[in-house]
Amino acid sequence: MTEKEVKDPDGKVVFRVVDYEGARFPVGVFGNVLNSLKALDKATFKDSDVFVVSYPKSGTHWCYEIVDMLRNNRAEFTKHVPPLVGMLPAEKLMQVPDGVLVAHLLPRHMPKNAIQKRCKLVHIYRNPKDVIVSFFNFLKKTKDGAMMQDMEFDVFFELYITDQLPGGLWTKFVKAWSDFKDENPTYPILNICYEKMKKDLKAHVKMIADFLQLKPSEELIEEIAIKCEFQTMSKFKNSNIPEDMHMVTDVKSNHIIYRKGEAGDWKNWLKVAQSEAVDAEVEAANIPLEIQYT
Repeated sequence: MTEKEVKDPDGKVVFRVVDYEGARFPVGVFGNVLNSLKALDKATFKDSDVFVVSYPKSGTHWCYEIVDMLRNNRAEFTKHVPPLVGMLPAEKLMQVPDGVLVAHLLPRHMPKNAIQKRCKLVHIYRNPKDVIVSFFNFLKKTKDGAMMQDMEFDVFFELYITDQLPGGLWTKFVKAWSDFKDENPTYPILNICYEKMKKDLKAHVKMIADFLQLKPSEELIEEIAIKCEFQTMSKFKNSNIPEDMHMVTDVKSNHIIYRKGEAGDWKNWLKVAQSEAVDAEVEAANIPLEIQYT
């Protein structure tokens, strides 16, 4: 386990990360990474627990709200930060009452007990170009990203594409999960495409319900789909900022998780060479999932 300083082209330290077993973690969120992951491996979970897994800024919180509503059989937003595996102490994760958790972990770092019990996994993925843009805007507002508040996007992109930032490359994360499914073909994991979900949210609410073996009424499915449209959800979240957001950010004027929620915003940010660099990275990874860029 190695702690590293990420520096911009001028040599200024802009982020601190910990490299551990091929993954990169932000120091502030995970603290002592080794201790956090060891504690996770000793934690026990319920067979009925559900994990929403994703690369950061891929629609994690959006998907979490849908799963949580379905599990609780009511179209009501949560008023807390989703329980993030790795950020919260393991003992608190085991006490999550509705058994819906989120994780940005590679398969090998997921809690062993949860995988052994074949806890259901909902993996939401988003086109990497929009992910990079969203990650840039998000990290600058976090406590961990305090040193990169004045950073230009081009600098951020170079740090991302050279695999220096927390979370690592999108391709490595998504490929690891597609490989996990290939190696465990009967494991209950549902892949959800962010862009497809935006186009037909109601159908995807139904898809998630079927995967979770739940039988909500058509009225509830309709209500969840309406409430979880981005503008409706964003308005609620920005008016009900959880107290525990202070663990992540000092920003109090808005909910930093919800920005635009658009598909295709990357076209306003990436230069041609940057877009082509992402294309090359994705093609080389040979990921067996449909990726939609618009």
